[in-house]
Amino acid sequence: MHAPLSTLLFAWLFALLSLAACVTSWAGVVAQLELPANPPPRIEPRSLQAAPVDFAVPGPAPIEGRPTSDAPTIQAAPIGGGTALQAAPSQEPAVQRELYRLLRQAEAARPVGSTVSSAQAAWQLGLIYLHGAGVRHDEAQAQQWFEQAARFGREPWAYAGLAWCHIQGCVGPANPAAAARAIAQLRPSHPARADFLSWMLARRQPRPQADRPGIAPAPLPQAPDLALLKKAAAAGDLQARIELGMEAVSQDRPDQAEQFFRQVAAQSPAAAYNLRELQSRTGGQAHGADAQDTGGADAAAALQQARKYHRGEGVPANFVEAIRFYRLAEQRGSTQARRMLALINSRPDPAGGVNILWMQQLARVDPGAVGLSIGSPVTAHQLLREPTPLADLLPGFWRRRLLALGN
Repeated sequence: MHAPLSTLLFAWLFALLSLAACVTSWAGVVAQLELPANPPPRIEPRSLQAAPVDFAVPGPAPIEGRPTSDAPTIQAAPIGGGTALQAAPSQEPAVQRELYRLLRQAEAARPVGSTVSSAQAAWQLGLIYLHGAGVRHDEAQAQQWFEQAARFGREPWAYAGLAWCHIQGCVGPANPAAAARAIAQLRPSHPARADFLSWMLARRQPRPQADRPGIAPAPLPQAPDLALLKKAAAAGDLQARIELGMEAVSQDRPDQAEQFFRQVAAQSPAAAYNLRELQSRTGGQAHGADAQDTGGADAAAALQQARKYHRGEGVPANFVEAIRFYRLAEQRGSTQARRMLALINSRPDPAGGVNILWMQQLARVDPGAVGLSIGSPVTAHQLLREPTPLADLLPGFWRRRLLALGN
């Protein structure tokens, strides 16, 4: 029997309604899965205003990894084969500029010293570091520059630097054989200074030791190869004339000493001081006046106070107070105070004030000694020498800054 048509229609309608209900329920589940947990707030409609439009056209983006100019980038190489410029803490801008100018000039050639300009700059840098003129005193650095300056023979003066470093022992112990070789290379271009350095080398040679205990070594001459010194002085060497002046003082020939010192006084502060000191003496009484102060008890008391402040004995060192007491002692008739003040004023700093480093050196000097001696003595009546046998070769700019800054 077939079901009535109405029953079939009702069944189909129920099935369609059930299917629609399932579809609606599934759509709700899917919507809950896709929608964010916190839907954005509803934006209320409001009047809209057009934002300003920027019509600037951007330029091309820079290209990474390539310089924006064809000019090469200049990078200064380290000084002296790996050591940077070592400037004094209070280095003035003019000193810094001149140092870097010399550095660029020296490093412009590769290797350093292969051109005349490069070798000359390296030689000057060696002199600067040897004397601590505006930079920290560094003998090892100086020798490195001298070696580079002399490598190709473009600057003959560099051999003088090497000779002195080997005599003095800038790096390690003294090397007389190397010094003699450097002097031989210097001689064709600068024979007078070569003769003077040869004289210095002979003077620095140690006394021969006895072969057996109890046997005294053979005595050495007091002035080794004086003919070399006279030859260098006759050729105009400044250092040799200063040494001959000191030799004349030791032999009690002040007139001859004054002649030697006067010849180079304009170029040497040491010679100028020696000349003033000799001229201030009164014949044979000079040595006695130097050895025994002419002031009374008040002058001696002021001088003692000056030395305390100068040397820091029992009180903190105070150079201002030391100079004040030196002047007081001088006013009371102290010859030693007068000599010390003359020494202090012989080397002012570039600004004309008190040279602190020079004051520190003078603290170790006895103003009552016969013939003040700074450096290695040659005679008993030595006065002052240049700081090194090469100090007179410093250019004027650096000469004025010699010992002006801390080392």
